[in-house]
Amino acid sequence: RMIRLAAAPQDSTVYSRNRKIRDFGLLLIGATAIGNSSVLVRLAEAEPAATAFWRMLTALPILVLWAMLEPKQSPTSHTDRGFNRQLLIPSVLAGLSFSLDLWLSNIALGLTTMTSFIILVHLAPVVVVIVAWFWFGERPSTGVFVALGLAIIGAALLVQSGRSSGEPRNALLGDFASVAAAIGYAGFILAVRRARHFGEAGVVSLIAAVSCAVFTFIIAKFMGETLMPRTLHSFAMLAVMGVVCHAFGQGLQTFAISSLGASVTSIVLVYGVAVTVFGGWLVFNEVPNLLQFAGGILVLSAVILCRPK
Repeated sequence: RMIRLAAAPQDSTVYSRNRKIRDFGLLLIGATAIGNSSVLVRLAEAEPAATAFWRMLTALPILVLWAMLEPKQSPTSHTDRGFNRQLLIPSVLAGLSFSLDLWLSNIALGLTTMTSFIILVHLAPVVVVIVAWFWFGERPSTGVFVALGLAIIGAALLVQSGRSSGEPRNALLGDFASVAAAIGYAGFILAVRRARHFGEAGVVSLIAAVSCAVFTFIIAKFMGETLMPRTLHSFAMLAVMGVVCHAFGQGLQTFAISSLGASVTSIVLVYGVAVTVFGGWLVFNEVPNLLQFAGGILVLSAVILCRPK
């Protein structure tokens, strides 16, 4: 009995490390799925808020099933982890923040260059690292700071050629929208991190998606957008985006953030930019140049630095 009690802390440390390694792998898979969203947005050819609305709506059946099937108790605690009022507010705030991020990102892309957009929108990890440090006590290591710098520089190089046609229509407004989108995405990650203190990933993802669907519907109606997809192909692309990018990709992010923390999660998600560039290569024959390959290497280096030790 004494030997077993003495070994318990070591067993707990091993379990925690194995869990982080598992969740890090799941986060990479999720980031890969999320990275395909930009390609699918271009294929869907829908309006900004309407695209976000259908992305949420088509994800809901999967998220409902996930929330119904997941255990209502944490395996390491006897605390009820099903639906409770404590997770409701941060989950709704996550949905609101994500709806603003999706909407503002689409606006920014129409006003400024792709290069400016990516550089500014990937200020989100900077916001997350700073806020998570003071809010959640996630004190960043030197490696996290180095990874953050590599990720931002790598993301900028990955899209340095841009995809804008001609001069940006309103670069200043577009850059402002990009920064606002970055704050929105940072808010989403931080709110999800908070919600995961009180509930499991499926319930948190479901509440956030429902909230986001409501907010994007309101935005679409206010902006006078056409909600219905124009073609069956457009709807199919939106449905794939909802299932693959959101239910699967963002769902895995929500699952992994509990053990990895907000800072590491936000940095690893930059890996999705490399997936976007690779997808543009495969689908639209946009062959990456040497600088973009260098950017991909920097982003992968940032991911490696963030891996659980």
